Amino acid sequence: MRLTGKVALVTNVSHFMGPAITEEFAREGASLALHDREEAAARPLVTLAERLGRSVLALTGDLTRSEEADRVVAAVVEHFGRLDILVNNNAFPPSGSPTEEVSDEQWRAMMARLLDEPFYCLRAALRVMRPAGRGKIINMSSAAAYPGLPRYAAYTAARAGVNGLTKAVGREVGRDGIQVNAIAQNYVENPTSFPPELTADAGTLQRMVKNIPAGRLARSEESARLAAYLASADADFFVGQVIPFAGGWVTP
Repeated sequence: MRLTGKVALVTNVSHFMGPAITEEFAREGASLALHDREEAAARPLVTLAERLGRSVLALTGDLTRSEEADRVVAAVVEHFGRLDILVNNNAFPPSGSPTEEVSDEQWRAMMARLLDEPFYCLRAALRVMRPAGRGKIINMSSAAAYPGLPRYAAYTAARAGVNGLTKAVGREVGRDGIQVNAIAQNYVENPTSFPPELTADAGTLQRMVKNIPAGRLARSEESARLAAYLASADADFFVGQVIPFAGGWVTP
């Protein structure tokens, strides 16, 4: 098991890649701090990790507020005595519209959830990881930032911001024993973007698959296994990388 003895914080655990990453990290031996905005949302994943024999800490908080991100990271360190891995698992489903019709409120909401939140958590984690001389930060992002999605300007900009943050901070802290990387995915089964009720519709699935050179959607565990690899010592030479995981939909 590649993550035995490590402590991982996974944010927004009931959304996006949180369920798959929780299970994969637990199977790989990590102790887990599982965050969600509501305690009830995290409870099934806490139970899952405990059934797999892992130590688990459940946390709540609004991570778009920097003081809450600081509090959550401090709680992990207080409970486990360390923080080895941060998974910024951020998702906020976009709604398409002409750019000139995007309101200030829509823009700020997208930036708060997809850019402010991972930055605040990353910053808080670095305050622990830098003195320790070790750490892994994995930002779950989107391949949409590569081509840019017409009518989704705010979403594209927020995801591109996280990808740029990954590159800049990854290069900054690489010499400190900390690896910061991102998975820029699309067409991966998950409860937020590609839920079962969407992928179960044959016509919808066929239209999506036409865009994917791999000819299928990825299973959620495939992306989770990539995250577990990046969180392990096997990936120490990955620094500031934004890894496309989209079945060939983009090839930057």
